[in-house]
Amino acid sequence: MGGTAYWAKQIKRADGRSPKEGATWRIDRLRGLLKDTDPAVADRVWKEVNDTLQRTTDRHSKRGSAYWTNEIKQADKRSSKEGASKRLDRLRGVLQRVDPVVANRAWREVSDTLQQITVRHTR
Repeated sequence: MGGTAYWAKQIKRADGRSPKEGATWRIDRLRGLLKDTDPAVADRVWKEVNDTLQRTTDRHSKRGSAYWTNEIKQADKRSSKEGASKRLDRLRGVLQRVDPVVANRAWREVSDTLQQITVRHTR
């Protein structure tokens, strides 16, 4: 089985288990695809991912946390990829505290956006 078929199958399985797991698999897929890409292109893609994760977090979070703000700022200074990982961690925490139906909808939105970003940058 080729790499593309493997990822498609695994992501489909993960989506069947939960929207959160599907989004996590899509992030992992994007990490693998961007590993061998030009750093400027990869940075641009990770900034897009950051925007998506940040918008979703802001939409479902009632207030900011100084801890997470500092963690994300420090991660962004190191790299956009690391910033995306911290934002994903923050989103996981935020969506644990909302209604499961709302959380699943948010994870599906994130998954859909990540899939669009992946498709757009792998052509």
